[in-house]
Amino acid sequence: MTQFARATSFIKTEWRFLLFGFLLAFFSAPGQTFFISLFSGIIRSELNLSHGDFGTIYAIGTLASAATLIPLGRLVDTIKLRKIALAIIIALALAALHFSFVQSVISLTIGIYFLRLSGQGMMSHLYATAMTRRYEAERGRALSVAIFGHPVSEFVMPLFAFTMLAIMSWQHVWQVTSMLVIAVMVPAALFLTERSEAQDGDGVGAMATGRDGVHWTRGQVLRDIRFWMLSGLVLAPSFTSTGLFFHQIYFVETKNITLATWVAGYGFFSVFSIIASFVGGFLVDKFTAQRIAPMAVSALAVAVITLFLINDGVSVFVYFTIFGIAQGLSYSATTPIWAEIYGTKHLGGIKAIAQSMMVFASALSPVTLGLMIDMNWSLASLFMVLGAIPIIAGVFAYLAVRMPPKG
Repeated sequence: MTQFARATSFIKTEWRFLLFGFLLAFFSAPGQTFFISLFSGIIRSELNLSHGDFGTIYAIGTLASAATLIPLGRLVDTIKLRKIALAIIIALALAALHFSFVQSVISLTIGIYFLRLSGQGMMSHLYATAMTRRYEAERGRALSVAIFGHPVSEFVMPLFAFTMLAIMSWQHVWQVTSMLVIAVMVPAALFLTERSEAQDGDGVGAMATGRDGVHWTRGQVLRDIRFWMLSGLVLAPSFTSTGLFFHQIYFVETKNITLATWVAGYGFFSVFSIIASFVGGFLVDKFTAQRIAPMAVSALAVAVITLFLINDGVSVFVYFTIFGIAQGLSYSATTPIWAEIYGTKHLGGIKAIAQSMMVFASALSPVTLGLMIDMNWSLASLFMVLGAIPIIAGVFAYLAVRMPPKG
């Protein structure tokens, strides 16, 4: 059977659970930086906030969500998938509803906290853990299908937001978003989460051990130097991508790019991110995430360099194409690495730490770059910071996966 035929057969057989993973990724959007940042200009204007002010508030809410995610993330190890999914979905819908009533710095901070915790944090954590656990032989492909929800969301949701803003207030957009989350995700959690015989991971056969032949506990992982060397695989993409998304309006204005051209570029971003995520999934199944992830993360530096060089016109689409490829590869290549190295028995708790690191980095980026912008740092300095971090992360990860297994 060819690789294409095998992948097609897998999707036909497992489409229900794969669709559930896709929808979890897609509807994490209200808690993702790319969506929240679309309203940053309006909110800063209404609350009289500078770039640095808003970045600091965003960081406070996001850091609080990262801290909360560490204990909450372990719940996916102990609570049945359907129940934990429904709880997260309802929490995200309520967070989006609260955000529509933001009128002060305090309510804005609280709103960002709950959006980041339920959307970027728990919903992303849930789909990644569920896909990694339920599949072993097809883990890379399963994750690439679920991850497919991110680039589709990054294309569809900005169009949705801009369309809705043309006919209603930004507060009403968030209320509609809250209703959409409930209307789509509650039925999805109820009807798409049943196990099938084709799911060969946790709960069906023997749980997959790590490459050392054992199931690592969270405490053991925290004492393993490899974990800290690999942490850049989640820190770097989150820091760089969040920075590019959160301050996108500033980059557009500074480089004299029209907003219409910029928004059109999201189509290229989504298409190539989708293609790259599937390619990444195939490469993970064939070569392992340990070999692919360091290169995939380092590729984000190419996107940063491209953004620094472009101006309005066709070059915008070149940037979004490269950014999409790098983003898609990093999504699909980094997620399975924890299961490969540390096993799946305690995966929820282990991934909760990695996910909280990712959220932490996404908090650090807006405030760091926002303060740099307020202090009139040059674009070259901003892009140097954004581009250097993925390269450093890739080097450390490359060294970590080549360390001998623990005896």
